[in-house]
Amino acid sequence: MRHKRGVLRNVFPARLGDIPEGVSALTLSPDGRTLAVGGSSGTLQLWDVATQQPLGDPLPTPGEEIVSVAFSEDSGTVYAAGTHVPLQRYVVGPERVAERVCARVGGQQLTRAQWRTYVPDAAYRKVCGD
Repeated sequence: MRHKRGVLRNVFPARLGDIPEGVSALTLSPDGRTLAVGGSSGTLQLWDVATQQPLGDPLPTPGEEIVSVAFSEDSGTVYAAGTHVPLQRYVVGPERVAERVCARVGGQQLTRAQWRTYVPDAAYRKVCGD
């Protein structure tokens, strides 16, 4: 039995004069909360299933058509591939993003303001440094 969970309108909105981009790959995260949609012009957009809204801006890609997209088992990483581009890896889970931000700031503790900037979807906690 199939159930319609919603409609994503304007998955890849065309800018003035652009040719609309088609959906070439998609997958639902194992936790069922996020949909990753790959486009024929190389756009990779994450969508919140519950609200049917995009999660931020599209992820940066090499720009080639995305022919395959998948989530890691914990829903924290998205993998995308094109015909001529090697597999791309995107860390998207808030916990994993926090780890990467700490590494980028040299392990120093983030202020609450920095946390809101770099990890807005997770509650503040001390995860870097002492």
